[in-house]
Amino acid sequence: MQLVAHERSPYGELRVFDTTELYGELGRFRVLQFADGAVQGAIDLRDPARIVLPYQRAIVHLMETIRPSFGRAFVIGHGAGTIAGRYPEERTETAEIDAAVVELSRAYFGYTLNNVAIGDGRELLSRTEPRSFDYVVADAFTADGTPPQLATIEFFELARDKLRPGGAILVNVIGRGGRDKRISSMLSTLQAVFPYAEALVGTEGEAGEGANLILVAGPSEIAGSYAFPQGWRPAFYEPGHPRRDRGAKRQ
Repeated sequence: MQLVAHERSPYGELRVFDTTELYGELGRFRVLQFADGAVQGAIDLRDPARIVLPYQRAIVHLMETIRPSFGRAFVIGHGAGTIAGRYPEERTETAEIDAAVVELSRAYFGYTLNNVAIGDGRELLSRTEPRSFDYVVADAFTADGTPPQLATIEFFELARDKLRPGGAILVNVIGRGGRDKRISSMLSTLQAVFPYAEALVGTEGEAGEGANLILVAGPSEIAGSYAFPQGWRPAFYEPGHPRRDRGAKRQ
């Protein structure tokens, strides 16, 4: 492993390094990583257009099969720019709270589009017009996991109101199998807002801690309308407690 860049921002430490092995795959990779070891983005230096991380391949698969001719997407969490960089900039708006992340993506991962706004993703989404997007994609993390303000009824209601008819929200989360109370709560929160909500898990990471899951939610008509990404299947959770913003009244 060769360290390429190391920066400290108000939101934590960031490292860029090159490696010849990533998740058991041999090659030449460049990785964006938080100080706690969480990988935020990666590219194949031999084939930069290839999507390296399995959960990102799964999100792109879902975007391109739920609504193959989708128009616009709002992405919260930039990382190395893999998801937003796949599409022309007029089709994606990206929110990233940490300016250093965007700077590193441009300097070391070849990101060139001008579709990234610096700021809190929820706040930036709230400023957009209703029914503006076919997808809202939440791929944001802190050292403690998904930011709590992106996992409440109020946030999911905001996302729902920004979606066009037939649109969907895709949320990348880290879970620990079917007894993870935090994931149960997030899924139940989505189910309190959307007629359809489901969790997908990559079969390779099913048993261990720190496995990526993708929560998919939208109108009832998207149920059964798409094929699962290769290597992914539904994950089942016991009902949890829906979350609200702090201070929000229960109804």
